[in-house]
Amino acid sequence: MGLDTLRMVLTTGVILLCAWLEVSLAQSDLRLDVPTKVSTIVGDPVTIPATFRTTRRIMSILWSKSGKENARQPVMSSYPIADTTEAHAGYVGRAELVGEASLKLRNTRAEDEGTYVLVVAVEGLGPQERFVKLDLLVPPTVEVGPKDPQLTTAGRSVSLTCAVRDAKPNITSLHWEKGSAIIDSNRFDTKFSGGTLQSPNLVIRHVTRGDAGRYRCIVDHVIKSASAALNLQVLYAASVISVSDSRTAVISESVTLQCTADGNPPPNVTWTRNGLPVRSSTRSLSRDVRLSSVVLPNVQLNASGTYVCTASNSVGKSDVKSLQLVVEEYSMDEKSSMIAILVGALAGGLWLIICLVLAVYFFRRRREREEKKKFSFYYNMGRRGQETINKKLQEDTLDSGRHPNPQVPAKPMLPTAPNAGIETLRRTKKQRERRYAKAMYPYYPQDDNELCLEIDDVIEVLEGEDGGWCLGYLRGRIGLFPSNYVKFLTAKEASAAKLKDLHEGKDAVKLPTKGSI
Repeated sequence: MGLDTLRMVLTTGVILLCAWLEVSLAQSDLRLDVPTKVSTIVGDPVTIPATFRTTRRIMSILWSKSGKENARQPVMSSYPIADTTEAHAGYVGRAELVGEASLKLRNTRAEDEGTYVLVVAVEGLGPQERFVKLDLLVPPTVEVGPKDPQLTTAGRSVSLTCAVRDAKPNITSLHWEKGSAIIDSNRFDTKFSGGTLQSPNLVIRHVTRGDAGRYRCIVDHVIKSASAALNLQVLYAASVISVSDSRTAVISESVTLQCTADGNPPPNVTWTRNGLPVRSSTRSLSRDVRLSSVVLPNVQLNASGTYVCTASNSVGKSDVKSLQLVVEEYSMDEKSSMIAILVGALAGGLWLIICLVLAVYFFRRRREREEKKKFSFYYNMGRRGQETINKKLQEDTLDSGRHPNPQVPAKPMLPTAPNAGIETLRRTKKQRERRYAKAMYPYYPQDDNELCLEIDDVIEVLEGEDGGWCLGYLRGRIGLFPSNYVKFLTAKEASAAKLKDLHEGKDAVKLPTKGSI
């Protein structure tokens, strides 16, 4: 009994050993190589590589995807013996076999992620299978808000939202930029807060005009960075930047009064004279700057009065500035000319009287000398001779030298100054000092809103513009002019330049002399 049992055990062991050797020899005749994990970006094509080595004939190559409860969804099947290859279900037109047994998927989708199974069967051996994990990377989608453009009022706080969706894996960092400058809320904690990976929304406190602009939320991801942007518009009350200076005009003269104002929304600019509305025209100089003009082509005495420019919009209070216009029958130049003519006439008349008096005096003196010569002729006949002739010649010489004829001096030339650029600053309520510029070169306007410059013109600078242009006031007009045609001056330097030009103009005028009259 014991020997029979031992014999059965040995027989069973030999059978199992032979079966194990057969399986080992069979497996050693098929070597299948497949990676354990493959990654790609959703939407991109991907190839799951698979190679094998065998001396036997391939019967079938099957790819499937493992689903719920280990159920397998057919993806691709190939039967080399029958020379057939077929894609299944949602992989039709997107899946193909490449190389020996690699699976290529075009236009990968989010649902393609999962575990894929490769089964290879060869002649005379059992099938072998391998498992591959396919991971799909999804770039982030960024959304900013609450809306674009986002409107707020100066002095308030505003929150800009940033939402990140569909990122796989999660984003690594998040920040905000204004223009090309990064906003560091940790550094400027009194002005900004948030705007980080932990707190994506950006809060801006005490909003000013300077906070208006384009804001962008940027996130970093292993695939690529993503961003979204919005415009922040700041609403502020209208204000009058500048108004024409008070002036005096002459009857029938053409007068233009101008008023420049800004605001967001753009301001509505109106004029009144002594409390009554005045017709005006308004045009845009930029997105938020308006230029309003009152044109009086033929002024009369009743046009005199106080002109008030009022700028208003839906934000805050209105802003006003005024000027005085005085209309006279004669201009100051005409009055000065009349006075100069009168003074010249009086001086000429006085000089004529003096000349007449001198002429009478010398005539009477000569006549007296001739009378004396006449009565003394008979007593000085012997001694007169050559002495009398010499005396006569001396008197004639003296008379001819009493009226010199000097030459008119040459007029001086004004030197030209070198070119110089300036930076213009618009005056605010805290910066009331006026800024000026002096023309270094003549400039002829190319558009209606540009100023005509002559050398040494002094322009009052009102505001600067994007690209090297300035807004200024010259000879009763407000308009644009190029900054590289002028030299920057302070108020004191502008006054000194005007005084210098006045003195040089006086020195260049020839004064009347006795010889010229």
